[in-house]
Amino acid sequence: MNQKLAHLLSIVMPVKKWRKHFRNQIKNINYFKLGSAGDNVIIRRSANLDNAQNIFIHNDCYIGEQVRLLAIGKITIGDHVAIGEKVIVFTSNHDHKNLDMFPYSYDSVVQNVEIAGDNWIGSCSIILPGVRIGKGAIVGAGAVVTKSVPDCAIVGGNPAKIIGWRDKDNYLQKAANNQFHLVGPGKSIIIEGFKPELKA
Repeated sequence: MNQKLAHLLSIVMPVKKWRKHFRNQIKNINYFKLGSAGDNVIIRRSANLDNAQNIFIHNDCYIGEQVRLLAIGKITIGDHVAIGEKVIVFTSNHDHKNLDMFPYSYDSVVQNVEIAGDNWIGSCSIILPGVRIGKGAIVGAGAVVTKSVPDCAIVGGNPAKIIGWRDKDNYLQKAANNQFHLVGPGKSIIIEGFKPELKA
C-alpha cells in the first residue's frame, strides 16, 4: 500500500474499536521494510523510522518512544542497545561548503551511522551523520554527538565530550560471557505498547 495513502487513511478513518487495529497497522507500515531485525527487538509504537530499509538492527535491542531514525544513509545498531525516548539519529546534512548557494546547497552529504553494541543512548540525545558509537559506550541524556565515541566512553553535553569511562575489564569479561539481556525471548517487533502485533 502506498505510504501516503496509508497515512491519509489512518487520519480520516473513524476510531471505532474494530477499526483501531487496522489504523495501527497502516500507520506502521514502514516496520515491514526494515533492512533486518534480529531476535528480541522492541520498537515502541511512536518511533519514526524513515527509510527503514536502510536500518539494520541486531539482537536484544530496545528503541524507545518518539525515537527518530532518519536513514537516508545506513544505520546499523549492534547487539544489546537501548535507545531512550526522543533520540534523533541523522545520516545526512545539507552541503554548506558549496560557495554558490547560501545558507546551504540542496545537495545532501550522506554518511552512515553505527551504534556498535552494548550501548545505552540517553533520552533526547542527537547523533549526527558519520558518527560511530563504540562498544559499551554511554551517550548521556540530551547530548549532541558530533564525533565518534570510543569503546566504553561516557559522553555528554553539546557538543558531546568524554565525561567518564566504564570499567573496560569488567565490560570485556561480561561481553565474552554474553551476559547482556535487555528484553525477553522471542523474535518480534513491538508497535503498540509491549503487545507484539507484527512478527519480523
